[in-house]
Amino acid sequence: MLSEDRGTGFEGKVSMRGWMIWGTAALFYLYEFFVRVAPSAMEPELQAHFGLTAAALGAAAGTYYLIYSPMQLLSGTIIDKFGPKRVLLISALVCTFGAFLQIAGDSSMFLVAARFCQGLGSAFAFVGTMYVAAEWFPRSMLAMISGLTTSLGMAGAIIGNAGIANMVEDLGWQSALLVAGMVGLAITALIAIVVPGHEPADFEQPAEKKPHVLAALKIVYSNPQSWYIGIVGATLYMPLAIIGALWGAEYVISLTGATKLEAASAVSMMYVGWLVGGPIAGYLSDRFNARRLFLVGASIATFFVTLFIALTPSLPLPAMFGVLLLLGLASTSQVVCFAAAVEHNPHSVTGTSLAATNMI
Repeated sequence: MLSEDRGTGFEGKVSMRGWMIWGTAALFYLYEFFVRVAPSAMEPELQAHFGLTAAALGAAAGTYYLIYSPMQLLSGTIIDKFGPKRVLLISALVCTFGAFLQIAGDSSMFLVAARFCQGLGSAFAFVGTMYVAAEWFPRSMLAMISGLTTSLGMAGAIIGNAGIANMVEDLGWQSALLVAGMVGLAITALIAIVVPGHEPADFEQPAEKKPHVLAALKIVYSNPQSWYIGIVGATLYMPLAIIGALWGAEYVISLTGATKLEAASAVSMMYVGWLVGGPIAGYLSDRFNARRLFLVGASIATFFVTLFIALTPSLPLPAMFGVLLLLGLASTSQVVCFAAAVEHNPHSVTGTSLAATNMI
C-alpha cells in the first residue's frame, strides 16, 4: 500500500536561484515537447522534400520513440551517476543537433538520424528537470513542481503544433527548423551557465555512495512502493494517451456528430485540464501532505468520468467539452506520482526512481 513517507532531501529556504535552475531545466523539457510534435505541423513539406509517402514519413518520424522509450530505463540511472548538469547539457546539445541535421540534406536518412538524435536527447529532459527540483526544493513542494513541469510540457506541445505551423507558413519549413535549432542552442547555453554541477549546501542526506546501474535498478524495482506508484500513474495517464492522442477525435465525432475540427477542439480540453490542473493538484497535495488521498481520489474520479463517457450513447458537443475538461482535471493528479516516487526511494537513486515511474 502506498505510504506517506517523505524521506530526506533539500531542507533549506527556496531561493530565486533554485527557481532559475529549475526553470532552465524546465525550458529544455518544453523544448523537447516542441520538437517531438513539430513534424505533425509540416507533414506536406517533409513529404515533398524527402520524397516520402505519409506512411513512410510516419515511420521515419517515429524513430524518435524507438530510442526515447527504451532510454527511459537508463536515463535516471545515468543522471544518478553523472549528475544533472552534464547529462542535461549533452542531451540538450544532441536534441538541438537533430533540428539542424533535419535540414542538412534531402535523403530520408537525414530525417531518420535527426529524429533519433531528438529522441535520444529528449529522453533525459523530464527526469533531469525533476532531479534538479528534488535537489533545490523541499519535499513539501515536489508535487507542485511536478505539476508545473508537466504544464510546461503541455505548453510545448501546443506551441509545437500552432507555433511551428505559423512559422512554416511565414518562413518556410527549413527556416522554421533553423530557428528551432537556434533556440535549442540558447537553451543549451543557459544550462551550461545556470545549472550547477553540485548540490546546494543545505541539502540533507545520509552519506551513501552512488550505486552502479544494475544496483540502482534493483533498489528501485525491488521496492513495492515504486510499483504501486508507477501503476497508479500509468492508469491515470491512460485516458490522455488513449483519448487525447489516439482515438478521441473519432469517438467524439461518433458520439456528437461534430466536425473534425470541433472534435479536435473538444479533445484538446483534456490537455487544458492537465495544463491548469497539474500545478493545482500538486500544490494541494503538498499543502495537505496527502499524496495517497489525492491519488485515490483522482483514480476514483477518473474511473467514473471515463465510465460516463463509455456508457453515454450520445452527448451534445458543449457537454462533451465539459466532460473532457473534467476528465483532464481528474487525471492530472498523476503528477503527484513523481513526487511520491522520489520520497519512497533513497536519494542515491532519485533519477532512477523518476525514470522508472515515467517508464511504467
